[in-house]
This record gives sequence, structure tokens and C-alpha cells, in this order.
Amino acid sequence: MPRDLTRKAAGSATTIVALLLLFGASACVPYVKYEDAVTQLNIAQQVNRDLEARLKNSELTGFEGDVRIARATSKAESLQIQLAEFEKENNALRNQIDELTRGLLELPKVVIDTRQLSPEVQINPETQGLMLRDDLLFDKGKFAIKKSAVGILDEIVQIIKNDFSNNVIFIDGHTDNTPIMKSKNADNWELGMKRAHAVFRHFLTKGISKGQMRLTSSGFAQPVQSVDPNSEVGRSHCRRVEVRIGASRN
Repeated sequence: MPRDLTRKAAGSATTIVALLLLFGASACVPYVKYEDAVTQLNIAQQVNRDLEARLKNSELTGFEGDVRIARATSKAESLQIQLAEFEKENNALRNQIDELTRGLLELPKVVIDTRQLSPEVQINPETQGLMLRDDLLFDKGKFAIKKSAVGILDEIVQIIKNDFSNNVIFIDGHTDNTPIMKSKNADNWELGMKRAHAVFRHFLTKGISKGQMRLTSSGFAQPVQSVDPNSEVGRSHCRRVEVRIGASRN
């Protein structure tokens, strides 16, 4: 399989996980097949390489060697065709998620008066969402809310109850672009979702209805526009939970 196709397969993992949440079990089918095809193709290519190496070392000679190499090559070619088909399916799903993401960004943006909130809470000028830095809410790599952050979240709860009781509330989890190496979280998308869910659970215990809230996670796909996501300072701004006020449900 061409190396660029392998990189595409690895790079699409986070996006596809997000798709599974949005599209349900039906989206799981092409990705599972796609992932399985990548694994099988890698195995087939390794077998092919091993056979060629053994042939060079005279472990396989004549007709037997030719047959076994031909079989391995044929299987690899078949899997590569299958993989290309699944790649098309995943591209179609990625296009759908792109459309949904654009739709979210185009939702009416309700501006909240942050004078009612602690100074640690900032506004994202692009989304008008309330940005809560990860170090404000969580310990590094964790998703349990700090006791010191409860008061800040309660301030937001009070604003929602007083001014936006009929509006949809979006809770978005965001991370930086550093790959997760040693963690209980599979990837940045999962960490972002767990952190958004922690805020969701807190709001729920404070009386915000489950039906009023919407959870999303972008992982590292939506950095703060005003910072460099590849710098240490920029990464610290990107690790956040955003609370956005959507349109009225009436």
C-alpha cells in the first residue's frame, strides 16, 4: 500500500470517531471495515516482504517460492483495492461532518456579558463562547472538575437560568494538538468529550435540563484563531471547554 494512503488512514481516525457520535451505528460499519482492511493489508505486505527476503537467502527456491510470493502479492493487491473503496466511504462521511461543523459555526451567536463572571473566563471572538481554560477546570490530562472551579461554573449556571433558560446550551471540548501518548484517553477527541461531559454533569446537578444542553468535541481541530496552536502558549489557550448560547428553543 502506498505510504501516503497509510498516513491518511491514521490521520482520519480522530475525525471518524467524531462521526460515529454524530451518525450513530451506521457510520461504524465503513470505518470498522476500513480499519480491518488496513490491518490485513499491512500483514499481507509483511508476509510478502518476508517471503522475498527468504527467497534471496535461498530458503525458498523454484516453483514453491514463486507460488507463495504470487499468493501474497495477490492478496495485498486485493486488499489495497478494498481499502480504496472504504477510503471513498470515509471521505463521504468526512464531507458530512465538515458541513455539520460549518452549520454549527453559522448558528446565531449570543453575546454574554462577562462582567457577571470571574476574570478567568474569556470570550472566544470567533464563536462568542465562554472559554474555560483546562488548567482552570482540570488537573493535567484529567477530566474531573477541580473544587476551585465549581464557583466559576456556578456563575455560568446562574446566568443560564436567569437569561437563557429557553436557549440551547452548547458545551464544546477542545484540546491542543499534542498526541496523547500515556493516558487512559485513546486520543484528544476522547479527552475533549470527557471534559465537556464533566461540565455537562455539573450543569445537570445544578438544575440545567438535559434536553437543553448539547455536547461536542473537536479534539484539536478547532484551535483558538488568535494564537499559534504550535507554540506552548498557543496550546495552553487551545486546551479549553467552551460554553456557547444557541438559539431559543421556543
